[in-house]
Amino acid sequence: MTLSALPTTDLPALTGDDDPVSLTCPWCRGTLAFTPTPDPSFDGTFGVLTCGCGEYPVLDGIPVVRRGRVDVQEHATGRTEVHGPTVAELVALLRAGRGADALVAMLAFPPRLPGRLTRRWPLAGLALAARRAEVRAMLDDVDALTAQDWMELAYLRSSERIDQEMFGYFFVRYGQPRYLASISLLRALPATDAPVLDLACGFGHTMYHLGARERPLRTVGVDRNFFQLWVGRRYIAPEQTFVCADRVDALPFADDAFAAATCTDAFHYFDDQQGAMDELRRVARADTVLVDRVGNRTMEPRDATGERDAAGYVALLRGAPWRLTSEDEVVRDYLDGHGPRLAAPRHPAELRRSKWLALFSSTDRGLFADHGTFEAPPHAAGAPGINPAYEVRRDGDEVVLAFAFPSTWYAFENAAMLAYTSPGERLDAEEFEALVAGRPEGSVAELVDRFVLLGLPPRYARPPGSPSRSSVLRGLGAGVRATRAGARRRRS
Repeated sequence: MTLSALPTTDLPALTGDDDPVSLTCPWCRGTLAFTPTPDPSFDGTFGVLTCGCGEYPVLDGIPVVRRGRVDVQEHATGRTEVHGPTVAELVALLRAGRGADALVAMLAFPPRLPGRLTRRWPLAGLALAARRAEVRAMLDDVDALTAQDWMELAYLRSSERIDQEMFGYFFVRYGQPRYLASISLLRALPATDAPVLDLACGFGHTMYHLGARERPLRTVGVDRNFFQLWVGRRYIAPEQTFVCADRVDALPFADDAFAAATCTDAFHYFDDQQGAMDELRRVARADTVLVDRVGNRTMEPRDATGERDAAGYVALLRGAPWRLTSEDEVVRDYLDGHGPRLAAPRHPAELRRSKWLALFSSTDRGLFADHGTFEAPPHAAGAPGINPAYEVRRDGDEVVLAFAFPSTWYAFENAAMLAYTSPGERLDAEEFEALVAGRPEGSVAELVDRFVLLGLPPRYARPPGSPSRSSVLRGLGAGVRATRAGARRRRS
């Protein structure tokens, strides 16, 4: 039973009748009862979860199992970038039937302002009101927008405290070496109909792949940043389930709730890595855990203060069976057309010169295997779309696609893309329009092999070269009108 269909007294089941996953309170471990609080102004699931120790909001189908203020936090350090509303404030809005207002409060970050104007009132207040009005207008048009529109809003047009570098990091994700390594390693997960946990899932890039591949898996993604989860649920992996929670040492699920637990490109940022590993193993059957792209502290540059060497990550398993490999090795095998080699154990010292590591553990030793030749390139799973790394320009009756790194830092981190991604393509206009429309013709296999075409969520990106549908001017005008109306109400 899905969350939106629950009677008010039932425990919220997240992933369906055949193998449901239920939420539990991470503080009291009590069951959570769901009370719907519909808002007729927006087509979404809103409500309040209650247990013996607290209340938690459900915003547009995403449970927010957190306490205190629900801030926007920096990807790596956890630094607060934008102060968010408190859980109590969100619950109050929901109980008043104002679910859409609660959603706007979570999605409308202060816009970027020049220097000294950033904190100057009333300009800063007017700018925030304009942004809220802009977000409300975007929600009114939610089905016509894309993940790209929302990512641009958050990372390119919001508070100066938000790192603009994160736009390329997240948007030009498909086709990166780290992504290829992740979707290859995911082949090691058990063949089962039970769901998989993706901890620190971000926007749900790998969750989309798991749902789109030939042997699809259901997933539950957990992350502390609500904005990323909401974009993921609406535009990237809408068939999957997302939960906003910030305690990696106390996941809001029962023992053995999942077939396996994964964590990609995030584990070395956790403060309590032992607690996180214990929890990943607790909620996974046969203690099956895949942790990939974790930084090796013996190699520079260090990505996080919490990096360990290979033996240090293995020690977190408390003696459980394991296999180690490196991202470089997995990507090299991927480009040769086959999956990861996990049959033979490796001594941690063998990987001392590898910067990015992957650790797979399970008490089911039958999962330790070498994975053979791909029947089809995994990066092609899903709807075919043009790699967002390409800039597009018209040249007469032809269209030129030119590969371009979105930033210098992105180029440094992903220089290996140059070895396997086409530097550019020249297509006739009809062929290009067919690609954009999702009806690729002709040399599709070649374009996939050159990473020009990738499996992308259908609502991931705007048609290449098209402008944003959102409008800061429209938002500003609506914000001015809303501010004046509020002032008139206060005077009357």
